[in-house]
Amino acid sequence: MIGKPYRSYVAIGDSLSEGLGDFTFHLNRNHNGWTDRLAGILAREASDSGYQFEYANLALRGSKLSKIMDLQLKAALRLQPDLVTVMAGSNDLMSKPEALPGLREIYKDGIHQLLAAGCDVVVANTINPCHLNLFKPLRYRAERFSEMIEDVAREFDLPVLDIYSIPEFSDLAFWAKDMVHFSGHGHIEVANKAAELLDLKYRYPRAATAELGEISRSVIETISWIGRDVIPFFDRRIRGVTSGDGLSPKHSKLSPFVPQELHPNWQLIRS
Repeated sequence: MIGKPYRSYVAIGDSLSEGLGDFTFHLNRNHNGWTDRLAGILAREASDSGYQFEYANLALRGSKLSKIMDLQLKAALRLQPDLVTVMAGSNDLMSKPEALPGLREIYKDGIHQLLAAGCDVVVANTINPCHLNLFKPLRYRAERFSEMIEDVAREFDLPVLDIYSIPEFSDLAFWAKDMVHFSGHGHIEVANKAAELLDLKYRYPRAATAELGEISRSVIETISWIGRDVIPFFDRRIRGVTSGDGLSPKHSKLSPFVPQELHPNWQLIRS
């Protein structure tokens, strides 16, 4: 699978694959997120080889692993893409430890279905919540979940997009204001890591360190963050709803994907 031009790509996952936190996501879900950015690279690679490229993004915020490997997986199988990326698990980190074996079986079965359908598959492990002290209690759970994903990937000899070990994510500049989604810089980093994993020729330029800016975590900023992001999250958990309820995927069907290369954050360079 490595290095070949793909004609179709489908992303399944949660808000991280939907693209929340990218530079202009708050204005338009389209052309935002590491998956859209990877699609932009794949589109350029396909064009260079004389192929038409199509893309769908079925990822939806708030989705847990079981939902991703059920509803999104079924939709992806109907599209019969060449390539599928799977990013699942970040919304399951607060699950009880005894739920992990069952989630592993659900995950393994979903991957098996994709491979049996003839799709190339790239799996991503979970984030490493090391950027805030408040998240430290989740690090062990994230490590165990990532190990589970990597173990399943080894069974199928699949490449793993190692989000957990990306050192840049210890820097707050690679996180959005809500501190749980990648910033635009973070999405670029992940897209480039995925392109490297697939041995693709193009990358997005990384911002210079001086361009990343200082991220304030003052008492006032922290109080504002708790009111804006933390309390609503726990309120949704108590009510049994997710931030994705009532929303539809942003790209539910395979269609030609033309990246906005005139936008400065979408310019590609050869690696």
